[in-house]
Amino acid sequence: MHIVFGNYGDGTIALIQWAHENALDNVSVCNIDTGFASSSDIWQQQLEKGQALALGYGFTVKTLSAVMTWSELALKRKAFFSAQFSGCAGWLKGFAFLDYLDEVDPSCEAVIILPKHVMPARGDVLLQEWESHSPHFGDRRVWQPLYNLAAPGFYGLIRRAGFSPLHHRSLECAPCIHSTAADLSRLTLSDQNRVAILEQSLKQPLFAASAFGGAQGIAAVVEWAESQPLKDKQSEYHIGCGTPFACGE
Repeated sequence: MHIVFGNYGDGTIALIQWAHENALDNVSVCNIDTGFASSSDIWQQQLEKGQALALGYGFTVKTLSAVMTWSELALKRKAFFSAQFSGCAGWLKGFAFLDYLDEVDPSCEAVIILPKHVMPARGDVLLQEWESHSPHFGDRRVWQPLYNLAAPGFYGLIRRAGFSPLHHRSLECAPCIHSTAADLSRLTLSDQNRVAILEQSLKQPLFAASAFGGAQGIAAVVEWAESQPLKDKQSEYHIGCGTPFACGE
């Protein structure tokens, strides 16, 4: 069994296409609903189109729900996760995915396939193709077949799948604690209101004002972000707690 673990961003789409072109058998594509995904129509269409792509290739598709949503987790902790104090990916994705793996693969024979890939700006020089016993996935094997794929090959896979590259991180959490100004500028009003309600409940801002030009609160942070040069940074894909769980991909 091959289980693609991703979030229907550029990396996941490229990996689905790669699995099809390389005729992998018994493929399942699994993603996690964090309860904090973007409400934008564009992102919902990306999800639906990505799942349709996998199904069209004869793969199975599974969407798991986080044990606690991002909002529930913040309220339970009485504090937000942050870029400095991360850990949300393990809670949101790790537990739900491990439960699923134990259900469908109790003998630990499945290969977990992740969509990570090397890009010069991302500091992925230590990325390897295989990990024989990953502690994040119950000591199952992890395969990263795109690990040394350069940008032309990577984006070629996405285009052959019938997609236009997003050129930004997936929006399974909107916002992510590692959001750039460009990410924040994509937040819908609904996404902003959701964060504002949490900020009021916790009596603290999600983002430190010092990191966002002194802006205090999500509305001010988004206003600041919209005033910045909107350059997406590939280097932001693989940072923080989400590294083992394909956050951003």
